[in-house]
Amino acid sequence: MLPPHTVVDGTVVVRDASSRNCIFVVDGGDTSSFVLKQGTSPEGVAAVAHEAAVYQLLGQRGDRMTNYLPTVWEYDTIGQVLILGKVSGDRDLRAHQVRTGRFSRALATSIGDALGALHRETADSVPATPERPTPWVLSVHQPNLSIFRDASSAALELIRIVQSAPELGDRLDALRRGWEPSCLIHHDVKWDNLIACPTDSRPRARFRLKIIDWEAAQFGDPRWDLGSVFSHYLSLWLFSIPITGRDPPERFPELARFPLGRMQPAMADCWSAYRKRADLDRPGSARWLSAAVSYAGARLVQTAFEAAQVTTHLDSSIVLHLQLASNILGRPREAAVHLLGIPMGPGR
Repeated sequence: MLPPHTVVDGTVVVRDASSRNCIFVVDGGDTSSFVLKQGTSPEGVAAVAHEAAVYQLLGQRGDRMTNYLPTVWEYDTIGQVLILGKVSGDRDLRAHQVRTGRFSRALATSIGDALGALHRETADSVPATPERPTPWVLSVHQPNLSIFRDASSAALELIRIVQSAPELGDRLDALRRGWEPSCLIHHDVKWDNLIACPTDSRPRARFRLKIIDWEAAQFGDPRWDLGSVFSHYLSLWLFSIPITGRDPPERFPELARFPLGRMQPAMADCWSAYRKRADLDRPGSARWLSAAVSYAGARLVQTAFEAAQVTTHLDSSIVLHLQLASNILGRPREAAVHLLGIPMGPGR
């Protein structure tokens, strides 16, 4: 797949980017670049094969979907290796926005358009009797015994905090009962999986969106995907607040390195593009958005748990995630207006 001279001339660079799976990035310099992905366990092999099947399914939906997918070169069934194309200079959305200090409204619009297309285009593919697996965080307050083997001490403390707030557990239960699988969802929408790809080499290059890592894709509730997008804006805001113990909580918003007000236009554009592409009817869109915002609250709890897994104690940022999640789950309509900057209609 690479011209021989690029290997002989030494312009090819191979970088190990392995995490759960074995992943190698092959940079061909001026020629094509690739990402090679291979499972390292039976579960990982199955997940990579599933991702390849999802790319094939979405590729049959036409340009509206493939424009937002990486180029799929091949799935080697013998070596069980998925080979994807890579754009030189691309970076995940977190790195892109932290580096530029801006929250691109164009990329946010693309996220809404891409998810709207995904959910609308696959609504006719739902199995007659779809499974109803829900995100694990919706049951975080009711863990099984394996949690004592897998969770850190800080994560266990986080679970105890959630369990000590019955209303929070009740709202997670309500979201789990209200889960409505109606289309294919990505299920793991986070900024690591949203890639900003430059369209040219100029200093102020424009960027287009690619969505990667479809291992967890399944038929599920589309509101989870959009809620996950909102939650990552809120999470970056919370993590950027310096908590020294000297400033009262009411000053936290003004101290944030990434103020919420700078993110709100992007979140509003994301929702507007999603609603248009998904063709949500206006009377029902407010209820739909309210549920998506509630799922954003649940996703904040998941982010807090993931952060707690890599530390020995709950720091203030993790506690802020839990507090904001509780507030959002209790008042999702107010959260849409005052946190996300999305109007909920006349009289609201």
